[in-house]
Amino acid sequence: MVAHIEISKSAIETTQHLDHNRPDIAPVNGLEPEQSLTSRGYLKTVAWEDVVNKPDPPVTGFPYKFSPSITWGDEFNYTGSPDPKKWNMSTGNGYYGWGNHELQHYTDRSKNLKVEDGKLKIVALSESYNGFDYTSGKIVSNKNQRYGRYIIKAKMPLGAGLWPAIFGFGERHKAYDLKTWPHCGEIDIVEIKGQNDRQVNYNVHSVKSSGVSNMVTLPTSVTLNQFNEYRIDWTPDDIKWYFNDTLMRTFHNNRNGYDGWPFNDYFDLNICLSVGGAFVGNNINRTAMPATMEIEYVRYYALINMNKKRQYVQNPIQPRVSPASAQIAKGGSQTFSVTNVPANTTVHWYASGNDLRAFGLSGSKITITSAMLKAGGFTSGAALEFFVDFIDANGVSSKATRGTLTIQ
Repeated sequence: MVAHIEISKSAIETTQHLDHNRPDIAPVNGLEPEQSLTSRGYLKTVAWEDVVNKPDPPVTGFPYKFSPSITWGDEFNYTGSPDPKKWNMSTGNGYYGWGNHELQHYTDRSKNLKVEDGKLKIVALSESYNGFDYTSGKIVSNKNQRYGRYIIKAKMPLGAGLWPAIFGFGERHKAYDLKTWPHCGEIDIVEIKGQNDRQVNYNVHSVKSSGVSNMVTLPTSVTLNQFNEYRIDWTPDDIKWYFNDTLMRTFHNNRNGYDGWPFNDYFDLNICLSVGGAFVGNNINRTAMPATMEIEYVRYYALINMNKKRQYVQNPIQPRVSPASAQIAKGGSQTFSVTNVPANTTVHWYASGNDLRAFGLSGSKITITSAMLKAGGFTSGAALEFFVDFIDANGVSSKATRGTLTIQ
């Protein structure tokens, strides 16, 4: 899902909004202006390759291969709620409409989200519910993956204002701190504008690439309102998008560090049907509801590094913070330290969605003053909740450790 974050250094807070209002730039290579980020001047530091209707180029000496059998997934060959061993169900309207000013309220009711007839069904309804005019559903995988091949067979609903999406957030998009976008990274396997049956959005987001759409026109006369296969092949070198086995787009690793390529990290999988928001607009076709997004299967094949003959594993080390919690008096300060920094890792501290490097706080030891907290709007009795994690030399983030600082 597309969003953009601005950070105010005078106070530790974030706002999110979409940024689709930049001036058009003349199309290049016969592409429509919003079809290529490079053609609009958004991504001069990264490499997009538009390969619509071209064959997958041959690769010799390819250092990776994908598992020949399914590593993880769901065939939805059962009835009821999505398998809780594999999926969590999101509810509510999130932070600023899930960062995109969306209009729906996600629920875990069977009328919005269910498995039946061998398919996952997410249903958007026009109804009054908890102060919202629309309801729908969203599931998020319990398991995060690093690299690999996803193949997802889906039938998308059509209608103005509908926004079906399949995407992943990086490990740093923590459940307890949903404002870390785009620092965490995002991979859009596919996003659809319900008012457009001829285009799909294949995209990535990072600190150096965020807040824009990247629409690709389909190569054949198909409808999105039928079952199609959406696939990505994700390696340390690039991400490739396929539509019904046709290679559509390639995004190459730009070697610009974590801010430009956070895609060495672990990512979850989100499947949802939104209503409204800046990506699709708020001109909602209510007559298109109930609108149903159907998923026949989700199949994940792990990536194997042929040089090391093993699958990729997660960074197991979690920071130890001392002290874990503290109090600070007016005019005082408090120092926090990480006592187990591994070699070749970077320590990241963040709070309220902000990487605290922007405030001059980095390294294995930081000092927070009461003046900083006052500038951030914290008053006596309030508590600052912060987190710290490691990013290793391979770009993999650790689990985060939580700390608190209470103002006396």
